[in-house]
Amino acid sequence: MLVEGYRKEFCLPPNPRAKHLRCYAHLDGDIGEVLPYLNTVLGGYQYYKEPQMLTLKFQAKLITLYPQMIAINIVEDEAEAEKILEWLKEEINNTWKNRSEIKPSFEVSPKPRILDILKLLPKDNCQECGLPTCLVFAVQVSEGARLYNDCPKLDPLSKSKLKEYLNRCPPSI
Repeated sequence: MLVEGYRKEFCLPPNPRAKHLRCYAHLDGDIGEVLPYLNTVLGGYQYYKEPQMLTLKFQAKLITLYPQMIAINIVEDEAEAEKILEWLKEEINNTWKNRSEIKPSFEVSPKPRILDILKLLPKDNCQECGLPTCLVFAVQVSEGARLYNDCPKLDPLSKSKLKEYLNRCPPSI
């Protein structure tokens, strides 16, 4: 197991009107070696060799993994941060365990194309997802702010095709 625990630290962003927190998790282990593997598995938004870091997009949040720390730019509260950190801890440890089967990537994954996502949506602008149009939904899926299965009208075949497309060209988690 690469990461067993972490110590959380929270702070307010510089904007005095912000209603969210920033979270920093100081890891009990060094995850530097697993970052290129995580880049492959999670489809990184930005990857840097020097200084070593991997940035992911996950539900409109930027998450940056450093060798001994994880930074999450927007969390509502400690419970949300804990949920994300536990998910990341599991991903880090599983990726490390299975690294012999994963080709490390030192490049950034291509971003899913909005029109490719839109082609697989119902395109009826029903607003059942809470957004005004299917195009806005496609943009948010492309950016990692929404999940493909957040569309209640997506038929099983289109859902399968969209899942396959996003797995080939993963949005930032």
